Formats: sequence, structure tokens, C-alpha cells
Amino acid sequence: MPTSLFDPNATAAVLLKAWRSGELLNLLPAEVKPETLKQGYDAQDELFKLAGGTQAGWKLGVGSPAAMRAAKLSRPLVGQLERARLHGTGIHLQLPADTPVTIECEIAFVLDRDLPPVMGRTVNPEDIRSTCVTFEVVRSRFTDRKTVGWPSFAADNVGFEALVVGKSICEGIDLHAMRELAETAVVNLDGVPRAKGLFGDTATDPLSSLAALYQHAAERGVTLRAGHLVSTGAMCEPFDIKGPGHVLSVSYFNKELTFSL
Repeated sequence: MPTSLFDPNATAAVLLKAWRSGELLNLLPAEVKPETLKQGYDAQDELFKLAGGTQAGWKLGVGSPAAMRAAKLSRPLVGQLERARLHGTGIHLQLPADTPVTIECEIAFVLDRDLPPVMGRTVNPEDIRSTCVTFEVVRSRFTDRKTVGWPSFAADNVGFEALVVGKSICEGIDLHAMRELAETAVVNLDGVPRAKGLFGDTATDPLSSLAALYQHAAERGVTLRAGHLVSTGAMCEPFDIKGPGHVLSVSYFNKELTFSL
């Protein structure tokens, strides 16, 4: 499909209908399928507008060196956080359909100042107000998000469904605290240990993910806003669950982040 004929609004309309109905798509129809990541992100922007939400930050995915290498990506995929889909600990999430979801325990940053789009911007500790732990619930609008192509998954807002946000673990950036968190965190599913921290090539580097967001924002002419949250990708091994009645939790630094489905 020639780039000049791509209509991101049409793509967004198909995805929004699936998002609201709980329907899962095998593929996007050929006439609305994005062929490049840029087209995918254009459709993502339109999806966010059509959904009528208020942006509260960003999420990154497919961000570990191993995942990017396998996906043939040069940097993580980027999605947008909708304020109404951000929740505190103890929330019960009611999903629109009984479809599988992926659970990812992540490290997130709260931005402390506006960051206008600047190519080559590097992470400055003064950019960050605080660091916290999150649970992301990934629910793609596709039957298999890994086979539809990354442009379609980017258009699908990188599968974002909800984010459960924990209390701050530190002000600014504390490398020691982040390392200890990854070493000690255990995610429990229904009271049973299910996932531990990732290390080596399978682990996402939170600061590298943040730098990738800076590059993404610069290329798209987007100002990153003070107070917005950036959830940087899986700190612990992601896993899939299906059906209601589950309780997820992670304990860290005398705190607990928990939610149920």
C-alpha cells in the first residue's frame, strides 16, 4: 500500500471498535494496515484522540536487548498512557472480554520538568521527580500480537490496557535501589510466586528505555510533560493469564502493589 494513501484515522477507527467491544482481530484489513512504524505511530495518535482520553504518560515494550534483537528493532516500541486507565494499589480491574492478558511488573519514572523535542537528548537526573513500581496489563486487540507486524502493534498502542501504579521508592533516580528492586522483587499470582527479576540480555534497562522515549519524542515533535509517568518495560519475567478471579501482587521495600482481575 503506497504511503501516500495511508489513512491513520481509518486504522484507528477499526482498532477502537475492537478495543471497546473486546473483539480480537486476526489482522487489520489490508486497506487500513500500516506498513511502517511511522504509519503505526500515526494511527496510534489517532486512536488516542478518538478514544477521547487524557494522556498521562508513556509506556515502552519489547525493550530488552534480547527482545529487540529477536524482533529486529533498533529501540523499544512506545505507547501512550491514558489517565483513566491508571490505577492505585488494590484496584479490581474489569476487563471488557474474557481474553488472555500479559502481566508485566515494571520500573517507572515520573518526569519533573517539560522536555521539548531535541534530537540527541540524553537522560539527566534532573529530568526525574521520582521512581516507582508498576504493573502493566497488556491486552492487544489482536489474537496474536507477535504475528501481525510491529507497525500494527504500534497502532494498537502497543497493547496497553491498564497500569497499576505503586508508591514512590525514591526521589529522582537511584541506581542502587533499582538494582536491589530487580534482585529481590517476586511477583505472586494468587498467592504463589510466579515471576522474578530479569537479568542480562533479557532485562530491560530503565534508563535506556527512557532515552529511547526521548528519541521517539524528538522524531515526532512531541514535548514530554512534567508529572507524566514513563513505564519502562518488564523488570520481571512477563507471563500470560486468562479468566477472572486472579490476584497479582509484588512486595518491595516494605511496600506492596496489588490488584485483581
